[in-house]
Amino acid sequence: MSDAPSSLAPWGSETTADERTTALLAHLSAFLIPVLGPLLIWFLKKDSSRFTAYHALQSLFFQIACSLISGATCGLGLLLLVMPIWMAKRAHDGEWAGYPLIEGLGKS
Repeated sequence: MSDAPSSLAPWGSETTADERTTALLAHLSAFLIPVLGPLLIWFLKKDSSRFTAYHALQSLFFQIACSLISGATCGLGLLLLVMPIWMAKRAHDGEWAGYPLIEGLGKS
């Protein structure tokens, strides 16, 4: 894995391997420290990486939505936890992809 920029963002900046890895961790934090993981990553990276901040906010919003859905459906929302794995892979590939229905949230 190199630090060479690979993906051109919609806003004209390129992503580095470090940004893609940190974005991947924001999505996978759903399994270790949900809500707090992406919130912490967003807080630490919001000023230095728009790509990482975007993915951290996407993960945060999705995890909050899953928590609400799980509570309202007696745990059926837990089936949605497959999504962070898919989004982590897309983030690691350098894509500016978001979760369905909340994709526009976090863009600035």
